[in-house]
Amino acid sequence: MTNKILVTGASGYIGSIVCTELQRRGHHVTGIDRNVPRIATDCDFIQASHDDDYQLQKILLNIDTVVHIGATSLVGPSVKDPSTYYQNNVVGTKILLDACVAQGVKKFIFASSAATYGDVDSDSLTEDTNESPCNPYGWSKRMTEIMLQDYYTAYGLSSISFRFFNVAGAGYGLGQTKNATHLIARIMENPKLKVFGDSYDTPDGTAVRDYVHVKDIARAHALAVDYLNNISNCVRLNLGSGRGTSVLDIIKAVDNQTDLNVKYTVEGPRAGDPAKLVANISKAKDVLGWEPDYGLDKIIHSAYNWYHNKDV
Repeated sequence: MTNKILVTGASGYIGSIVCTELQRRGHHVTGIDRNVPRIATDCDFIQASHDDDYQLQKILLNIDTVVHIGATSLVGPSVKDPSTYYQNNVVGTKILLDACVAQGVKKFIFASSAATYGDVDSDSLTEDTNESPCNPYGWSKRMTEIMLQDYYTAYGLSSISFRFFNVAGAGYGLGQTKNATHLIARIMENPKLKVFGDSYDTPDGTAVRDYVHVKDIARAHALAVDYLNNISNCVRLNLGSGRGTSVLDIIKAVDNQTDLNVKYTVEGPRAGDPAKLVANISKAKDVLGWEPDYGLDKIIHSAYNWYHNKDV
């Protein structure tokens, strides 16, 4: 079934790849973003903000499904400037949700985050784990999940909230921007880094995280569109690999699979950093039939090719 889909954050890393995936599956995609895309895609692009009610009311005419990826998204800056995060991620999203209700849009897919879990230490986080975010970014995502539950109850707006873990890699000729903060991207751009903590209760003492390929994230969104075409629901789903990888494991994998020679120094652990954060992805398998196609080797290979101007 072909859908008319609006994607917010369409010029960003994840948004641009989601747009491409949906377009390749035959959907008609309109992308909006405050920023012009770095690389042209086949979707119809409108330079607009997701909190501009005047433009949204026009753009949402005849839209079937909204995929909301646009957000302010770094943890550290959210602590220093919470106002910006709550304005863009909560107030802005409420404006978008109200426009959806006004225009009769009944399907909404939201890019949430594992930051909704807060300072927990787990090698198998389920969606039922108690949510207690420890920064404004995490709270902004959790608040939107709560709004979506209420809008489903009150207005019949069905939704899927995807809790992203560590999204990495590249695809369809698209990847992360320069100066990205995530570990794999940082190594690819500059193979000199600081390792924060080497005495955690993990196999090698360094922090363990869950890395998932961006193309697997995009495919989950396509499956979510199909799901919401047939079922009215409000559900939250983890998107990760279901496997933990330590910082030193990442460094070794980059050394083994590329010509980079990673150099690192060890510093003390950062306050609030848990030892392990790994997704349980059973619910995504049950609800959508989704599980990752790409492992760590493909993530590193595609990221390396992207940063070093090779085919991806």
